[in-house]
Amino acid sequence: MRTRSRRSTLWVVAAALVVGAACALAAGGDGTIVLKPGQNLQDVVARHPEGTRFRLEPGLYRQQTIHPKSRQKFIGQDGVVLSGAMELNTWTRQAGYWRSGRLPPPLPFHGQCSDGGELCLHREDLFFNDRLFKRVGSLDELGPRRWYYADRRAYLAQDPTGQLVELGVTPLAFGGDAQGVVLENLVVEKYASDAQEGAIYTDHARGWTITNVTARWNHGAGLSFGPETSVYGGSFSHNGQIGIVGSGGAGSRIQGVEIAFNNYAGYNPRWEAGGTKFWETTGLIVRHSCIHHNAGPGLWTDNDNVDTIFEKNKVFRNANEGIKHEISYRAIIRHNLVAHNATSRHDNWLWGSQILIQDSSDVEVYRNLVEPAGAYGNGIGVIYQDRGSGAFGPWRSVNNSVHHNTIVHRRSRGRSGIVTDTGDDRFWRDANNSFDRNIYIVAEKTSEHWTFNDLRHGWDGIRGLGYESNGELIVERPAKTELSCDR
Repeated sequence: MRTRSRRSTLWVVAAALVVGAACALAAGGDGTIVLKPGQNLQDVVARHPEGTRFRLEPGLYRQQTIHPKSRQKFIGQDGVVLSGAMELNTWTRQAGYWRSGRLPPPLPFHGQCSDGGELCLHREDLFFNDRLFKRVGSLDELGPRRWYYADRRAYLAQDPTGQLVELGVTPLAFGGDAQGVVLENLVVEKYASDAQEGAIYTDHARGWTITNVTARWNHGAGLSFGPETSVYGGSFSHNGQIGIVGSGGAGSRIQGVEIAFNNYAGYNPRWEAGGTKFWETTGLIVRHSCIHHNAGPGLWTDNDNVDTIFEKNKVFRNANEGIKHEISYRAIIRHNLVAHNATSRHDNWLWGSQILIQDSSDVEVYRNLVEPAGAYGNGIGVIYQDRGSGAFGPWRSVNNSVHHNTIVHRRSRGRSGIVTDTGDDRFWRDANNSFDRNIYIVAEKTSEHWTFNDLRHGWDGIRGLGYESNGELIVERPAKTELSCDR
């Protein structure tokens, strides 16, 4: 019988100890798998079972796409950045411009641009030393902070030599249908996400928890989610189309999140763009969040949302309505600061309201501080148009109650009230919409800050119609309202 020498046995034991020590290091000593820049993260994730905890070491993870397994956890350290951009290192000088080497084929796209064109739809964004450049439609339009694309090449007027030039080309950072995934302390940026889809895309998943995650400079949405998603802290800002979109199912929560400066690409807000948009949700709660400076609505529930709660948020300086509940059902909108929205000045009729109930029923709006800017915007509005029916019955503006709010008008512009274009007089008799016990602070007593029965009215006029029987009118010039996320 052949026997192993003592020397070879010692070598095997030593090798086993080395391998074991390496595995313990890779696993962090407590079963956590350590991920580092330069690895193919999806390969590592695929080799580990459901429920595995991964820790990402600080650094830049370029062009990674991860499809987790159920209950896996991805915990980042300070300085972890997942980037969907590739570096552009090959440039040649040609006819007064700088031209890149061949680029990946352009990604498919959809949507509508505000200007009626299609430049906003193209998903590949160019960054020059981390600064977003504007895409233009011809070489003649090139100039500082601009770039042009043709025949799978990028063109610049600025010399890229020695500079960091990146192109967003990777569609997705995290996605798939896994259940109960955890993301924590990550930055996700420069992904070429499509409109209505997030760089973090969990529409077909359930029960994700996303904590202290920043999603920025992604072309479509920063985050799109499905049922039972919880988002705590972090920022979903500076994205090309919209900050957060969510659809389907029950029990999603957004708390303590900043959503700001979205729609840099110039999508049409009437199609979909801005801070947020949610549809077909049940029991959605958005609270203690700050939604501001988005080129579109701030908080927007559109299409068959029911039992929504928007509470204790700060919503200001968005281009369209601050909070809009559209073709949906039961909702509570309370204890929010909603001010200086409708910066686009699309505020005829009762569009551009700080809080708008649009073709929705059984909504209670109370204890909010509401302030139009003075030069633009309206207060609290209810709009009814004939939009048909949804999952829980007709989309009608009925049984809505607006009470115990404070509405501040610093100038004569801006109105609150109810309007309809249906031409149906029964609406005014049967809709059961009420405004009462609200406080209006106005600069001039004679100003007509109300629209009911499709006519403008002063204070005495609306009380004669049965509105604000217990309301209060205060004539004074109030102190300036501080608008920031910190106050």
